[in-house]
Amino acid sequence: MEFKALRENKLKISQEEFAEMLGVDVKQICEWDEKNNVSSDIIQKISEKTNLDFNMIFGYKKPKIKPLDVKNEWEKADFMKKSLADYVKEALEKMEIPEELSKRYVDDLRIGIDANLIKPSISIVGRSDTGKSTLINSLIGMEKMPTSWTPTTSIAVYIKHVNERPSFIKEDVWVFADSVGKERLWNSKRLDDEEYCKLWKINAGTIDILRSYGTRQGENYKNHAGSAVVFIDAPVLLNCDIVDLPGFGTELESDDDITFLAAQRTDVLIYLSQANGFMRMEDITYLKENVRNLPVWEKKGENELKVLSNLFIVASQAHNVSNGSRQDLDKILLDRSTAFTESLTTEYWSKRKEISGYPITNATILKRFFTYTTDIPSLCDRFLIELKELLEQLPNIIKLRTMAFIRDFVSVRKPNLEAEILRYETLSNERNKYVTLLDKIKETELQRIKENDEQKERIKTFIWRLEEEAKNEFSNYISSVVNTDAIVSKMKEKGIKNKKRDIECFASQFQDEIQDKCSKILESKAVMLTEEVKRYITVYSDSIQTVFDKSSVDIDFDARFAFASALAKLGIIGGLGAYIASEAAFMFGSLAFIAGVGGNIAWISSIFGPIGIVVGLVIATGLGLVKLFGGGWERSVAKKLVDSYEKNQIAEKYRSAIKKYWEDTEEAFVKAADKLDEEWEDYVKRLEEMVKEYDANQIKKDIQSLENIKIFFENIPL
Repeated sequence: MEFKALRENKLKISQEEFAEMLGVDVKQICEWDEKNNVSSDIIQKISEKTNLDFNMIFGYKKPKIKPLDVKNEWEKADFMKKSLADYVKEALEKMEIPEELSKRYVDDLRIGIDANLIKPSISIVGRSDTGKSTLINSLIGMEKMPTSWTPTTSIAVYIKHVNERPSFIKEDVWVFADSVGKERLWNSKRLDDEEYCKLWKINAGTIDILRSYGTRQGENYKNHAGSAVVFIDAPVLLNCDIVDLPGFGTELESDDDITFLAAQRTDVLIYLSQANGFMRMEDITYLKENVRNLPVWEKKGENELKVLSNLFIVASQAHNVSNGSRQDLDKILLDRSTAFTESLTTEYWSKRKEISGYPITNATILKRFFTYTTDIPSLCDRFLIELKELLEQLPNIIKLRTMAFIRDFVSVRKPNLEAEILRYETLSNERNKYVTLLDKIKETELQRIKENDEQKERIKTFIWRLEEEAKNEFSNYISSVVNTDAIVSKMKEKGIKNKKRDIECFASQFQDEIQDKCSKILESKAVMLTEEVKRYITVYSDSIQTVFDKSSVDIDFDARFAFASALAKLGIIGGLGAYIASEAAFMFGSLAFIAGVGGNIAWISSIFGPIGIVVGLVIATGLGLVKLFGGGWERSVAKKLVDSYEKNQIAEKYRSAIKKYWEDTEEAFVKAADKLDEEWEDYVKRLEEMVKEYDANQIKKDIQSLENIKIFFENIPL
C-alpha cells in the first residue's frame, strides 16, 4: 500500500487528524508516510475507522495521472490570427496608409479580431473542499496546483500553455493585485498588454510562489493578491485556458467575490460538488448565478454543439458513494438535477433559448450532470469524453465567428469609405462646394453645439427619471410579495408540501422571481432609453445633414457608427446594453466583440448575481431552523423568509444595484457622446485642412490611400 497517498488522496486528512483517529503519535504517521510499512492490525483499525474495505486499503496506490488527450484544434485559429495580423501589418506598410486613416478604418477591425480570436477558458467552480485543484492537475497530467485537505486556493489562477507566455514575462508565474483603481480583478484577455500587466503585477517566480500568495496558509496571503497567471506545458492547454478559482462559501467574502467575477468571464463552466452531499441548496444557489451569464455557444442550424454543452455539473470524489456504485450515483444525479430544475423559474432559460434556438428541458439538464473521481477512472469517462469533444469543436466555431465579424465589419465600413473617396473626388472638381460647406458649419456650429448639449442633458435627465421609476416600481413590487400573507398564498398556489426539499426549492425559486422581476423592470426601462438614444443620434445626424444639404454635398460622416463603436469599447454600459443589441442587429452582428464583451447572454443579470448568492445562502441556512410541524408551518416558513429579507436588507441591496446600474448608464452615455463630438471635431478639422491647404497632388495621394484601404478590405484572407 501507499500510506501517504491513501491519507492525502483517498481520506484527505492531515497527519495530525490521522494520528488522533488511530490513537498514535503524529511521529508514527510521519514514519508510515515515509516508509509505507504498516502492520495488518493498523490496516484493520483504519478499515474500522473509515469503513474502507481491508483489501482496498492494503492494495491502495496513488492513481497515475494521465493528461486529457485533446487534439490541437486551436492551432488553426491561432494560425488565422497570426495570418490576419501579418496581413494587416504588411498591408499598412506596403500600401502606405497614413496613421490617421488606419485609426479610422482599421483599428476597430484589429481590436475586434483580437477580441474574437481568444482561446476559450474553462473555470472550475465549487466549494473549497470539492477537489478543484485535483481535477486541474488531472486534466494537465501533472501535480502543479496546490492541493490540501483544507481550503487552499484563495486567488483566481489562470493556467495557460507555455507557448502563450509574452516575451516580457520571463518567469513561470506572475501574481497580480486584487484591484487597481476602480477595476476589480486582472483581465486575462489583456495578457499581451505589457503596460497593463506590469501595473497589476505584485510578484513573479516559479510555481512555488502560488503557495505563498495563493493559499490561505501562505506567508504572503494577506498581500492583497487577486489572481495569477501560470504557464505550463500540457496538451489540454493547447486548446483552452483553465482557471482555478477560490472555493465559495469559505469564511472570506473576498473569495466569493473573486470567484463570481472570474466566472462571469468564462466560456466553459465546470461546477464541482462532492458526491456525498451533492448539490445542496447552497450549491444550487451559487450555480444559478454563475450560469445566468454563461455564453451561448450552441446555435441551432449553425453548429453541432449539444445544448448547454459548456456547462458541466460534476459529482466529485464519486468513489465515496457506495464505493463508486453507478446505480447509486445515477440516482443522486437524477434527484439533484430535478431539485436544480425545480428551483428555477420558468423564465430562467428564456434568454438562452432566444439565442440558441433550443428549448431546455429536465432531460437536457440531467445530461449536464456528471461523476468524477481519480480513484475509479471509468466514472470519469462521460465527463472527459464530452469535455474533449467541446474543446475540439470550439476553436472552429470561434474561427467562423471571427470570419462573420470581419465580413460584417467590412460591409458597414466600406460604404463610409466609398463616401469619403467621393468627397475627395468632388473636392477636386467642385472645391467651392466645400468652401460653402465649411462656412455653413462655422455659421451654425455654435448653435448646433448648444442644442446638442441640451440634448445630452435631456438624455441624462431621462436616465435619472428611469432610475427613480425603476426603484419605485421595484419597491412597490417587493413590498407586495415579501410579506407573510403573500408568501403563504403563493405557497398554497404552487402546492408546496410540508417537506424540506419542497420548501427549499420554493424559497430558491421565490428569490429567482424577485430577481427576474427586477431585471424585467430594468429591461423595459432600457428599451425606453434605447428609443431616446436613437432619437438623440438622429437629431445629431440631422443637424449635420442640414449643412451638407444646403451646400449640395453628400454627407460622409457616420454619427451612428461613431457613437455605437465608442460605446462598445467601454465594457460597462449599464442600460445602454439594449441599445448595443439593437444597433448590432442593424450594423454588424459582432459589434460587442470590438470590446471583447460579446458572448454573454445577459446585460443586466450580472449586477444582481452577488445579491442572489447572498439571499440564497441566507435562505438555505435560515430555513433549516424552521419548525415544519403543525398546522401553521406555511406561516412559519413565510415569516422566516420575510425576516431573512429584512434582516439582510435585501430590498435595499437591490435598490443600490439599480442605482449603480443607472450610474453606469449615464457614465457610458456621456463618454460615448463625448467621443462622438471628438469624431465630428476631427472631421471638421480635416475638412478645413483639405480646403484651406488645397493641393491637387496631395488629394490624389489621399484618394489612393483610401482606395488602398478599399483593396485592403476586399482582400482580407478568410
